[in-house]
Amino acid sequence: MRLAINLAVLLIAAPPARAGDWLADSSRAAREAVIPGSTQPEPPKTPWIPYIPSSRLFSGEIPSEGWWPMEEETAQGPVFRLLGPDSQSGAFRTVLSVRFYDKDTPGFTAIKPAIELLRRDNAATRRNVTPLRPLRVGLGLARTFEIVEVRRLPADDGPSFEEELHQYVAVIPVGEAYYLVRLASSRATYLEYRDDFVRFLKSMRALSAR
Repeated sequence: MRLAINLAVLLIAAPPARAGDWLADSSRAAREAVIPGSTQPEPPKTPWIPYIPSSRLFSGEIPSEGWWPMEEETAQGPVFRLLGPDSQSGAFRTVLSVRFYDKDTPGFTAIKPAIELLRRDNAATRRNVTPLRPLRVGLGLARTFEIVEVRRLPADDGPSFEEELHQYVAVIPVGEAYYLVRLASSRATYLEYRDDFVRFLKSMRALSAR
């Protein structure tokens, strides 16, 4: 299975603090990533190891095998991505992303309207969003929910097919600022990553240098 994964360009609603679509950015990052070793990422494994991105966006823990961390500087600040296994179809790569929004972020949107935008309906993709649920994590009380959508993959020219995709979403307030953490995968395998998503959230800490 090729490393250059053609992810769908998902038009997922996001706060105006961002430019473009976060999964479109992840798609490009995955295509350009140079990952050593096997061409097929291994399933998530323990043990987990401490990790701090070079941007000092946060501190936390990530799996020691089967996932590949990377960072990118954007107009809205750094974004951290953890690239995971391919879907069974090979058209989608599991990805966890972390962003931080504060009043210095261009086009900053406060947390309440940002959540409303993230949860906005999209009939074209048969979007289904679960109710908000609080979750106690390392940074405090997160607001979590899940999104399921049907997308046509791959999004570029050529044959394509529909695949059901799933997102775990957490918005974590830090004063008037907040972290936005998302884990997207194929709907067929999303339960395999639930514990990993929660563990990552509970390990996250803000660094005083921010």
